[in-house]
Amino acid sequence: MTENRSARVMVPVKITDAMIVAGTSVPEPNTANGEVAWVASGIYAVDDLRTSNGSVYSCTRMHSGRTARPEADRGYWLRKGPTDRKAPFDDYSSTKARGKGAITFVLAPGFINGASVYQPEGATYSLVVRNGPGGDVIREQHGDLFAQAAGLWELLFTPLPALEKISMDDIPIAPNAEVTVTIQSPGDGAVAVGDIKLGDWRQLIGNADKGGVERGAEAQRKPYTYRKYNDDGTYDQVPRGNARDVSCRVVLDHEEAMYADAVLGEILDMAVPFEASNLPRLGYLNTLGFVSGVIKADEWGVTSLSLNIKGNI
Repeated sequence: MTENRSARVMVPVKITDAMIVAGTSVPEPNTANGEVAWVASGIYAVDDLRTSNGSVYSCTRMHSGRTARPEADRGYWLRKGPTDRKAPFDDYSSTKARGKGAITFVLAPGFINGASVYQPEGATYSLVVRNGPGGDVIREQHGDLFAQAAGLWELLFTPLPALEKISMDDIPIAPNAEVTVTIQSPGDGAVAVGDIKLGDWRQLIGNADKGGVERGAEAQRKPYTYRKYNDDGTYDQVPRGNARDVSCRVVLDHEEAMYADAVLGEILDMAVPFEASNLPRLGYLNTLGFVSGVIKADEWGVTSLSLNIKGNI
């Protein structure tokens, strides 16, 4: 793969409530999607769903008059997942913010140089970066949410596959950057966003003379659907999503090994965007997941970095 750059990972910014700013179209609670806010001293039945501080909770014991919030009242409430407003920031692309016609998130993450949006649903997208709240546009990107057809037959006779990821690179330096992510669909068509990652791309610098990311990099689609087989050959199935696991090897100059080690240490236990290649046809080597690696001194002056990325849904 001498024609592509080396592998890279994004160190993402943790999006806080304060970073989700005016212009975001998803309220909390999102009553249009059936979300209801928890209130103190309410009357609750088993399986009632309420939102509190960015999470959805299910009532596990009938009660009334309690004033402790669900996150602090574990004997009565069980967390089910994020609210629509917080769903794109929980690492899981399978938990989505949903709407009709259009959905917009306006974010103020501070300094970033890249953005990645996972599992968008709709017809078109827009990514706009300004140098500050309401400031000048310093980077923008627009497009369809469908992949290019593989050939004439696919173009004429088969549905175009949906894009799994939108990426933006090379965002100019702006300490107070404001990012607007918009997904649109004609009329009241369904729209959704799975995961939004904003942060700093870290290049795992490869030695181009020795190949950077070497040939032989692998990607595996891993399903997480639960399937229980019965004695009579039938089965019960609970559909879940699937993730892409990636493994590859990067050849480094020995002077770059400590930097690569520092990057790995920075992202351990974090779900991060990973790209083994910037070439569109090698997009199957890119994923969102947990990165681990082994650094090996192969010979004098040459170090190799073997990477394994466990994709998440």
